Amino acid sequence: MKTKYDKKIIEQEAKESKIQGYITQDLGKFILDRAKEISGFAFVTNGNKELQQSLVDEAVMRVCEKFLHYYKPDRSAANLIISMIYSTMTNKIISLKWRDVYGQKIKGHMIVIENGEVKRKLIRYIRDDYTSRKL
Repeated sequence: MKTKYDKKIIEQEAKESKIQGYITQDLGKFILDRAKEISGFAFVTNGNKELQQSLVDEAVMRVCEKFLHYYKPDRSAANLIISMIYSTMTNKIISLKWRDVYGQKIKGHMIVIENGEVKRKLIRYIRDDYTSRKL
């Protein structure tokens, strides 16, 4: 089985990034490549390219923001990056129960009156961009 990357090179790039205080170009390419690969094979997006791109964007941003904070030399930078990508994408998929791909809330608690009783219910929002035209 042929490996897609050399862990030693990734470790070297991670150390260099830690010293510089920002992610090197080669490490950034590795992060992006792994995010694209994972979103394409590990998560079912049913051909929704927008969702797949959203997963990649969110994961790459989080890894780029947090990697240098979490990374400790000689502790497998590649494994840290891959686990951060998986966890970020999993959290994004879970958040879709409450928010759409763009982060807009799609559900919320509302007060409704049913049979004369005031109840609090979780309701899916219906977005209508043309509401002002009707008023």
